[in-house]
Amino acid sequence: MMTFKAFLRKEFLEGIRQYKYIALSTGIILFSILDPVMLKLLPSFVANKIPASVIHQLFEFKPKDALANYIKDLFQIGTLFIIFTAAGSINEEVYSQKIVFPLTKGASKSQIVMAKFLYFSTAVCLFLIAGLLFDQYYANLLFEGQKIALSDIVPVYFLLCIFYLFVISLTLLLSSFTKKNISAGILASAVAYSTALLSQFEKLKKFSPYNLILLTNDFGLQDAKTTLVITIMLTLLFLVTTAFRFNNLEIN
Repeated sequence: MMTFKAFLRKEFLEGIRQYKYIALSTGIILFSILDPVMLKLLPSFVANKIPASVIHQLFEFKPKDALANYIKDLFQIGTLFIIFTAAGSINEEVYSQKIVFPLTKGASKSQIVMAKFLYFSTAVCLFLIAGLLFDQYYANLLFEGQKIALSDIVPVYFLLCIFYLFVISLTLLLSSFTKKNISAGILASAVAYSTALLSQFEKLKKFSPYNLILLTNDFGLQDAKTTLVITIMLTLLFLVTTAFRFNNLEIN
């Protein structure tokens, strides 16, 4: 337990020193403010090129449209910030030999993996709720139509958290199999984005973690059971495999 707490504290301090919180907040929160503002300004950007009547039809956004646009950008861009922030978690410890001293003091590799997962999960989930609340505020402020209620945000937040726990566990797994951060980041990005391709097939959609992103449009969990179970099982499988791989890595 001391190893777990010690590494959790170490990750927190390294997050400050290595500006990981700035990277995560940029990838998750920045778009929650920019997206509603950009959608509001979009008609004025094209005012000289498209007739006013057409602009009204094409760019009539409601608060929930702004939220959907934020979630889309979060997946397309925010996912990269999360992956590349976590990509060096295991391989840096091994190949920079920073892990040698804790191991000589009896540190447990499995607890180190869990501490890293909990650290990134907590940080990402905290930034996610902040991002959603910012987007709710600006979307409701800038657009006419049915407002986004806090009860709408709760299931969306839950689905996003489960999806990004999956992404973090995937990144830790691939970090344990690679020597470079960039390699782990590219591989994790390829797998995470490929889940979106899998969801294009109607019969396979519910088996793809990306379906959790699609289900945020429904503001509920009615059809999420199968995808939630599979995504949580994959997350646990990745964590167990990461711990197994880390335990079997030769460290000089």
